[in-house]
Amino acid sequence: MKLKLFSAMTALLGLSSCMQMEPPQQVDFVTEVKPLLETRCLECHQHQYVCAGLNLETRKLAMKGGRSGAVIIPGSPHQSLLYKVLLLGHESPVAMPPTPEGMEQEGAQLLHDWIQQGATWPENTRLVPPQEWKKKHS
Repeated sequence: MKLKLFSAMTALLGLSSCMQMEPPQQVDFVTEVKPLLETRCLECHQHQYVCAGLNLETRKLAMKGGRSGAVIIPGSPHQSLLYKVLLLGHESPVAMPPTPEGMEQEGAQLLHDWIQQGATWPENTRLVPPQEWKKKHS
């Protein structure tokens, strides 16, 4: 009886280790992160406004950060201000984006995963502020 119980427990432990959550899929900057940053962050954090000294139009500028220092710490979303401000409630004056609905959970998770995976940003990829979308397509 003890042998059967031991065998059953061993099988369950083996099964549970197979069922562990898989790591998130690799986040693609161009198709996933770029559109999110353009629509939710670039209205204020670009060359015309540079709110809080932060311009997110290029990798170099984004990695430089703003008045509060670096906002993206590759590999460390919970140390990255870009991600941390998304977790703040709307009552916080530094919560981003500064709208009552804030950032949708999927967007915040996407940024978390992208930063966790090293915050890869192709060198020649520039974000386009919403204010310039009309000009670009005219």
